[in-house]
This record gives sequence, structure tokens and C-alpha cells, in this order.
Amino acid sequence: MAENVARILIIDDQPASIGLLIAYLQGRDIDLLVAQTGEDGLRIAAEGQPDLILLDVRMQGLDGFSVCQRIKESPNTRSIPVIFLSSAIETEDKLRGFAAGGADYITKPFSEQEVLARVYLQIGNHQQLSALSSQAIDELEDIPLSASANRLDQRLFTDAVAVLTKRLVDPPSAVELAHQVGTNQQRLTRIFREQVGMSAYEYLQEMRLERGRSLLLDTDLQVQLIADRVGYRNAGDFTRAFRRHFGVTPRQYRQGRLQPDDVDEE
Repeated sequence: MAENVARILIIDDQPASIGLLIAYLQGRDIDLLVAQTGEDGLRIAAEGQPDLILLDVRMQGLDGFSVCQRIKESPNTRSIPVIFLSSAIETEDKLRGFAAGGADYITKPFSEQEVLARVYLQIGNHQQLSALSSQAIDELEDIPLSASANRLDQRLFTDAVAVLTKRLVDPPSAVELAHQVGTNQQRLTRIFREQVGMSAYEYLQEMRLERGRSLLLDTDLQVQLIADRVGYRNAGDFTRAFRRHFGVTPRQYRQGRLQPDDVDEE
């Protein structure tokens, strides 16, 4: 690895989030490492010695707070800065992250500019940080057309994700979503496939289930109310989708019983 290439470890159990971060960070003189469990993240951090860790808070098994605490307890990894990633926006969660040793906190859904700015700040790349803040339209004249198109694709993707996040319960149709962000359905479908390997509708389902998982952990709301809040017509549909995705029912997940053969919910 070249001396000026930063090594960043992503610890997240959600493929959609990992795909989005990779799309933002690849091709920027950054060497990316990925772990999908807290346990693997600790091992890779110790072996790979990254310059920065992007750490999801809500993961099955060892959660982000516990992972960060163990990173900071080990002499081998304690100096590595950690940026938490979470869909929770409550101040208490952020304070808990800082108390665990986190250096920064990014709330999902995150934008490309925010991720890059916080990453460059932590790895000390002030030149790139300055470039981010001074980007102007006339810069497009100096870059290849393909690179300009790629930037536009990433902006369209980010804008579409923002729309879906605000409208989890009543999302627009694929055609409406494309028109809202300034493109057509065919192009937006291609962009989603390239960025996260799934359609906009499939990504919406991922977002709904991730938000539901966060509500199960952070609130005492009944499963029916959580289903309503994330766009499911009834608790049964939510439960079936949740189990297909996570391998356990919402109630089992909340209780910490991670064996899928336990008694199902109705």
C-alpha cells in the first residue's frame, strides 16, 4: 500500500450501507477493509491496523458501542479513531458513542459530502477537506465527461435515498421518484443497481427493516406500531419480512434470542 493511501475499516452488518460507503470512498486513494460482524471487525482492526474505522451502532451480536469500547481498551488499536454510523438521532445515543471512545458520529442516511468531510478530517487529509469545501461548477470543465456523469449519478442516488427516507410510509412510485430527483426511471434503476446492487424498491425495504430494527432496540413500541411507522400495513407482513431478512422475529430480536427456531409471532 502506498504511503499516501489511507486504510479504512467499515464494520456494518447491512449490505446496503456497506455498498453506499464503498461507492463514496472507492477510487479516492483509500484502501477499504470490510467486516459484517463486531467480532470480525475487532479481528480485522487488530490485524489490519486501519487509519480509521466506520462503525455501525446497531448490529446483531456485538453492537457498535461494545466494539468501540474493546477497540479503545486494546493497546494495539486504541489510537485508531472511530466514527459511529447510526439511524438514531437522539442526543443520548450520540453521547453514549462519545463515551465509548468514538471520535465522531454520522446519522443515517448520510450524504457523500458529509461522509467524505468527516473521513478526511479524521485521517488528517486537509488538502482533500479543503477541496471539498471549495468545489465549484467550473471544475466540471477540467474533468472527463465520464467522471462528471458518475458524480451526477451519485448525486441522483443520494437525492433519491433522501426522498425514500422521508417517505418510508408512503413512498412515491418508481416513476415519481425518478421525476422528483430529475431523471427517468430507467436511469435511476441502473444507478441503484450500480451503487447498491438492488432496485430502489428493494433498497426501500432494507431501509424500512433497518428503521424497524432500530425502533425495536431503542423504544418500547408494540410491533404493530413499529410496523405502521416503517410502512407495513400490518404486523404480520412486518414480522415475515423481518424474519426473512434477519432470521428471527421482531419479538425474538428485541429479547435478544437469536435462534430462528424459537416460537413465531402471529
